[in-house]
Amino acid sequence: MLTRTPLAAAWQLRATAGPAPANVGGRDFDAPVPGDVHTALRAAAAIPDPVDGDNEHRLSWIGHTDWRYATTVATLDPADAAHEHVELVFHGVDTIARVEVDGEVRGRSRNMHRTWRVAIPEARDADVELAVHLASPIAAAQAERDRLGARPSAFDPLPPYIRKKACDFGWDWGPALPGAGIWRPVEVEAWSTARLSAVRPTVRLVGDDGGVALDIDIERTESGMSAALEIVASVDGSSVVIPVPVGADRVRGELEVPAPRRWWPAGLGEPWLYDLDVTLRTGATDLDHRRQAIGFRDLVVEQIDDEEGRSFGITVNGVPLFVRGFNWIPDDTSISAVTADDYRRRVADARELGANLLRVWGGGVFESDEFYRACDEAGVLVWQDFLFACAAYPEEAPFTEEVEAEARDNVSRLMHHPSLAIWNGNNENLWFWFLHDWQDKLGGASWGEGFYFDVLPRVVADLDPGRTYLVGSPSSGDRWHAPNDPSRGVIHWWIPDDYRAYDEVTPRFVSEFGFQGPPARATFDAAVHDAEPAPFSPGVIQRQKAEGGTERINTVLDQHFGVPSDFDEWYWLAQLNQARAVRYGVERFRTLEPYCRGTIVWQLNDCWPALSWSVIDVADRWKPAAFAVREAYRDRIVVARHEEGLPAVFACNSTSVAWDAMVRVQRWQHGRVCADETVRVAVPPHAAVPVSAAALHAPLAADEALIATAALDGERPSRSTLLGTIDRDFPDDEPVFSVSTRTHAAGVEVTVHAESLLRDVALLAEDIVPDSRVDVNLVTLLPGESQTWSVRTAEPARFDEHAVRRVLRWAQAATATDPDFRSLAMLEAEKAARAADALS
Repeated sequence: MLTRTPLAAAWQLRATAGPAPANVGGRDFDAPVPGDVHTALRAAAAIPDPVDGDNEHRLSWIGHTDWRYATTVATLDPADAAHEHVELVFHGVDTIARVEVDGEVRGRSRNMHRTWRVAIPEARDADVELAVHLASPIAAAQAERDRLGARPSAFDPLPPYIRKKACDFGWDWGPALPGAGIWRPVEVEAWSTARLSAVRPTVRLVGDDGGVALDIDIERTESGMSAALEIVASVDGSSVVIPVPVGADRVRGELEVPAPRRWWPAGLGEPWLYDLDVTLRTGATDLDHRRQAIGFRDLVVEQIDDEEGRSFGITVNGVPLFVRGFNWIPDDTSISAVTADDYRRRVADARELGANLLRVWGGGVFESDEFYRACDEAGVLVWQDFLFACAAYPEEAPFTEEVEAEARDNVSRLMHHPSLAIWNGNNENLWFWFLHDWQDKLGGASWGEGFYFDVLPRVVADLDPGRTYLVGSPSSGDRWHAPNDPSRGVIHWWIPDDYRAYDEVTPRFVSEFGFQGPPARATFDAAVHDAEPAPFSPGVIQRQKAEGGTERINTVLDQHFGVPSDFDEWYWLAQLNQARAVRYGVERFRTLEPYCRGTIVWQLNDCWPALSWSVIDVADRWKPAAFAVREAYRDRIVVARHEEGLPAVFACNSTSVAWDAMVRVQRWQHGRVCADETVRVAVPPHAAVPVSAAALHAPLAADEALIATAALDGERPSRSTLLGTIDRDFPDDEPVFSVSTRTHAAGVEVTVHAESLLRDVALLAEDIVPDSRVDVNLVTLLPGESQTWSVRTAEPARFDEHAVRRVLRWAQAATATDPDFRSLAMLEAEKAARAADALS
C-alpha cells in the first residue's frame, strides 16, 4: 500500500547570494516548512515584523536574494524501503527552485502553484541530504521580461513573468513583499506497481438519485505496466468495481447512489457531504487509496440571451440564488502562516455576514484544501479564478506549458468540492485589452488570450466537464463585445467620485465593487507610529496603496459629511463613509432583483493593516462596513432611496418563499413624526417590490428624513433611512440618550436608550479593550427606542458609562472641516500639470 509520510525534519535556511545584511548573510536559521523566508527570519528576530511601520521598504532586499533550504531525510524504515518508487512530493515551492539530493541536481521547478515530485531512491539505504535552492523572484522575473519584452500591467510590471502569486509584488491594497519559501507541506511517498495520481468525480443528480462519474489517472512503475488492476469506488454503501486495462493510465466509471441528501448553499438548506472512497488494487493487494468529500447538487450558471442583453445567475437544485458574496484575497502576506482554524474562522465570518459565495481572486493562489473544505461545510459557494490579474501575460515557452500543467494540477485537486461553482479565466485582463488599448500597446505580442480562450477552457472541459468556465471577470460572454457592458454577464463597477453613481448602472451581476476605509483603530494604532497621524502623514500613507485612494475617500467625505480637520473624527467618518458606500451599492442592486442576480463585494479580508476595501481587517476586527453589509445581505430587507426626485421604498425578498411584508413608512422633521403609515406588501420570491404609501408622494424637504421599517419574525427589524439632503446639511437635533451597562461571564451588555433620533449608532468597543467584539453596529434609533450591544471581552469592568460614551459614534456632519483637504480632482490636476511640465 502506498504510504504518505510528512517530511517533519528540521530545515535550515541560508542566504546564498544577493544583498543580505550582515546579521543575515553567512548564517543558518531554523526554517519551519511549510513556511517562507520572511517568517523564518522574523522568528529568529533577524528582521522586524514586515507589516509594521515602513518595514516593507526596509526588507525589500529579501526579494533580491537567493536562498537555500536544507535538511536531512532520514533512512526509510524497511517496509517503505521495499517499495519500487520513493519520492519527495513538494505541494508548493515558491518559486524558482533547484532541488539537490546529496549534492546532485535532481529536479527544478518554476511555478508556485504546482505540485512537484523528486525521486530519492537513496533514502532506502541511508540518510539523504536535501537542499532546495531558491532564486531571487525579482531577478528571475526581470530576466524573463528582458527576454520577452515589456507588456502592460496595472501594477508592478514583474508578476506576469513568473508563476508566483501576483500580489507578492504589491497591489492597491497590499505591500510589496516578494520572497521565497517552501509554502506547502513536503511528503515522502513510497509505492509499488501503481498509484492514483488523480481522482476526479463529477457528481450529479438524476431525479431523486445521485450519480458519480469517475475520471481517474493512474501512474505505473515499469513492472506495473503489465499488472492487472482494478478500482473500487464507494459512497454511502453503494459501490462499483472498475477494471483497468493493462497499461492504461486513465479510466472512467459510473457509480449510482440512491436517494442521497442534497448539498445546499447557505440559506437554502443543509450542505450535506458524503465520503467518496476510491481504492486501487491488484488482486487482493491494495495499492493506493483516496478519500474525498463530495456533495450531491445540481448547479447551473444561467447565461441566457434576452431582450436586454445576456443574463447571468446561479441556480442550485432548481432554486434561483441571489448571490451575496465577497472577493477573497490571500489572508496573510505569508500565506503559509494561515492555518486550517484561520480558514474556518474567516469562512464563518463570511457566513455570519450573510455571504453565500466567496470569489478567490486571480492575483493570489489556488487556496488550500482546508479553505475549500470549510466552504463545503458552511455551504459557501466558491468562484475560483485562474491566476491571471490586471496584466498582459506572455504565452511563449515555458509559460504555456506551465499554465496548462498548473491548471490540470489544480482542477484535478479541487473539482470534487461541492462548494466549487465556477472556474473563471482571469481578473480584468480581457476588459483591460479594451479599456487600455492593449491591441496598440502590445504591437502583436502575446497577452494571454490563448490561455483564456483555448488552454483553460480546454482543460476544464477535459477534467471538470460538469462546471461552468467563464472567460473572465468582467465578461459579456462574447470575445468582441465590451466586457463591462452592464446589460450582459458580469461587470466590475468602480464609482468615480460618489457612491450615488451606483444609481447610474443597471447590471445583471456585479462581481467587483466596493469602497475604501480604515481598519479598526486598534489595528491601525498597533502598526502606525506617526507622532501626529493625519490622512497624509507618512505612516498613514504607507497603509494606502491605491493611487489617489485617500483623495477619493476625502472627495466622497466632502460630499456627504465634510472632511474633518481632526484626525480622530476623520477616522470615524471615513469608516462610516465606507459602510455607507458599500451598503448603498448592495441595496441598489438588491432592488433590481431578479434582473440583477448577484453582488460580490470587494473585499472580505486583508493581509496587513491597511486603508483598503476590506470589511474585516487583518486583526479579525469587523469594520463598520461589515455590519453595513450584513444588514444589506439579510434575506429580506427594506430599502429607502431617491427615485426620480421622490422618496421610494422597496421590499426586497431574496428567499424562495413569498413575503407578506408589513412596512412602516415615517417622515420625520426636527425630531417629530409628520407622517406615519403601515402598508402591506406582497413580495414574491426573488423579487423587489416598490412600496405604495402616501408618505412617498411628495419630495423630501431638506430638513426631513424618511424612515422605513419592516418587521421580521424572530429577527430584529430591517430599517432604512433616507434624508432629504446630505448628512452635512441635515439639521440633526442634539443627540440625547442614556447609557447603562451590565457585566456577565462572557463580557458586558451596553444599552443605549435614545431620546432623540440617532442615526447609524456604533459602539467602537475595541477602542476600550482591543480584544472586544460587538454583535451589532450602525443602528438607527428613533426617540424612545433602546438598543443593547452584547460585547464579548475579557475586561468587562472597563466598560463603565464614561468609557462607553467616549467610544459611541453616530452619523453627523464634520464639526470642523479641513479647508486644505486633498480631493481626487486636485490629485488629477496635479498629475496633469506634471505631465504638461514634462512635455514642455
